[in-house]
Amino acid sequence: MALQAAKNRRDSRRRPSLNRLLAATAALLLSLSLAACDQAASDTASGQESLKAWPASQPGEDPPPAPAPVEAVIGNLDALAALLPTATLAALFDPVAFGTTVRDLSDPAVLAFHVRATLAQLSGQCQLASPYHCYGYPGYNAGVALVPVRFKNRYGTELYGEIVLPGRGALPPRAGAYPVILALEGLATNTAVYRWWHQLFADAGYLVFAFDFVGQGKSQDAVTGDPGNTIEDAQDALSYLLEQSPVRAALDASRIGVIGHSQGAITTLGLQAVEPRLKAAVAAAPISERSAPFAANPIPVMIQTGDHDGPVAPIPFLNPAVVRPIYEKLAGDRALIVAEASTHAQHTSYPVLPSAQWGLEIAGRYSLAWMDYQLRGDRAALEVLRGGHPHLSYLWDSELRIAGETSSYRGAGPLPQ
Repeated sequence: MALQAAKNRRDSRRRPSLNRLLAATAALLLSLSLAACDQAASDTASGQESLKAWPASQPGEDPPPAPAPVEAVIGNLDALAALLPTATLAALFDPVAFGTTVRDLSDPAVLAFHVRATLAQLSGQCQLASPYHCYGYPGYNAGVALVPVRFKNRYGTELYGEIVLPGRGALPPRAGAYPVILALEGLATNTAVYRWWHQLFADAGYLVFAFDFVGQGKSQDAVTGDPGNTIEDAQDALSYLLEQSPVRAALDASRIGVIGHSQGAITTLGLQAVEPRLKAAVAAAPISERSAPFAANPIPVMIQTGDHDGPVAPIPFLNPAVVRPIYEKLAGDRALIVAEASTHAQHTSYPVLPSAQWGLEIAGRYSLAWMDYQLRGDRAALEVLRGGHPHLSYLWDSELRIAGETSSYRGAGPLPQ
């Protein structure tokens, strides 16, 4: 009995401590549960429910096989010239009088790809009015994980877009939120022409959204009342991406940049003046000050051009002087990159458009470093911007103005130093 009484006294001393522990645990669990509910309610209210996995993606589309007689001689230029109609040959090898490059046409795989793609284009696979097929360039299609989408602009015209996943889809959504690159295309082109650029940014951990303007690529022609305003289309595309797209929950809306080439560069300059969601821009080959008006410059902008840039055919050695006034209108952080011997096609990966062999490398190196510095605060990217390159123009200055400091660069030139 004495032993039992002693045990009871020990148990009675333990109970208050145990009860306090149970109460504290229950309070903690309740607190965690309420916090989870509050977060879920907040996420639901904002439309930003957690994204556990990316939507199904696919590589870029390669062209279908050509008709059997063409496939039999597809790597033989002479045989193709004898077999195909003159109009088809013109579409193959001379889009808008650009001419051809020996490098591309001497590669049998590129030639075969281009023949198949152009024949598919002529059979109605994308906009027939465009001189450029919508299959891009061999190699880049396999290097992206893209999610095809369709959305409507403010006038009701249906536009085609491609969400290019970061890290080719290998980076999970929860590793975000991801910075965003909005990619704007040139006149009469399509998303595939710039797939190399999309791949570059996606491989660096950005989510890229490219789309076809009204009447281009795989987008519809304008509905009644649609004026075909590319700035409005770009704003509507960005709104779709952030508010309605299947990846919206994985995006960092505070880190959005825009890149554009030719017509896309002109649109970029106009867009950055009126779109507060943007934080940085790259305008590649914006033609001239007259063709690229903008009323304000609230964000950092990089201009890219080449020695032989020009709106249709190259303008040897003169175009940087035409583009420079655009750069001088900019305020704050800005850059002007002039690539040696590069043409208006420098930013495309279309098979037969001529440009310098280092064109894509310079365009990609400096556009990525600009966004890495401006959107991510990457100091190593600033060193890339300040580092120069042997194939910058040796005739015209490239220039960088960051935080009030100005640096100028020229390339090494073609002669031994």
